[in-house]
Amino acid sequence: MTYWPLIILASFTIPVIALPFFINYQKKHNVGQKIRQEGPNLHQHKTGTPTMGGVIIILTLTVIVLLLVPYSKYVLWSLITTVGFGLIGLVDDLIKYLKKRSLGLLTMQKLFLQIGFALIVAYCVQQNTDLGTEIYLPFIKNSIDLGIMFVPFVVLVMISSVNAVNLTDGLDGLAAVLIIIAMLSFALIAYIQDILPMSLFSLIVAFTSFGFLIYNFYPAQIFLGDVGSLALGGALASVAIFTKTELFLLIIGGVFVIETLSVILQVVSVKLRGKIIFKMSPIHHHFELCDWKEPKIIIRFCIAGIILAIIGIASI
Repeated sequence: MTYWPLIILASFTIPVIALPFFINYQKKHNVGQKIRQEGPNLHQHKTGTPTMGGVIIILTLTVIVLLLVPYSKYVLWSLITTVGFGLIGLVDDLIKYLKKRSLGLLTMQKLFLQIGFALIVAYCVQQNTDLGTEIYLPFIKNSIDLGIMFVPFVVLVMISSVNAVNLTDGLDGLAAVLIIIAMLSFALIAYIQDILPMSLFSLIVAFTSFGFLIYNFYPAQIFLGDVGSLALGGALASVAIFTKTELFLLIIGGVFVIETLSVILQVVSVKLRGKIIFKMSPIHHHFELCDWKEPKIIIRFCIAGIILAIIGIASI
């Protein structure tokens, strides 16, 4: 563990140094975020803000893991999961840029790619690691063996995680700071479980995200893009899977869950009742339309994230 401080420092420093160059490159070449017309009018001023900051996050994670982290199957598969989902997001972002629009891949196209990749990873993980098919249950300090349902369950965890983080990435710094909170929580959980490679990987993701947050916090100089939100969602899912704490993710990542549920409830309500529940979903947009300032929403959501993370850790 003597080398951990160096790795953590590198994880934070690389994005801090690299991102200004990436931001300036995008400004020079007029690469910027296309804001959805169906989103809040308050966000239209963000049009043209540099995006795809997740590219730097992925490159940082790849360099750190391959060059500085001792070999571990768990860490390698976590990196593969992170990069794979990030590449799907990158395709989405590039389509937006090339087509000069806010819509990239169609929903079904994106979901097809995510499910296909998740199936491959879940199967390979089951066949090539000693992970087993058990998962831990919160609070009752017990576990259940999923058997043949393990692969479908892991696929569900991955798809849910990447899309939950993607939905939450709608305010400056919100997704990044919630990822930091969750990753620090899982780093502690992995350390308690004596799964040190996953503890280190979680810290690497947390501090890389922290380096990115320096430029992403309100008012953002650069956005994650789908390449970043899907990659971080994949990283979050992987640490939960390799610590067998997938169900704890529902608590520790509770804000991500609430954001996702707000979208589901809104859609179901409109379909069945013809009425909306929230002024706009995901729920952070609802609070914006209730005249909450963006920093106020971010801070309160982060406080909620910290409280839920503490409850999640306590439930081990």
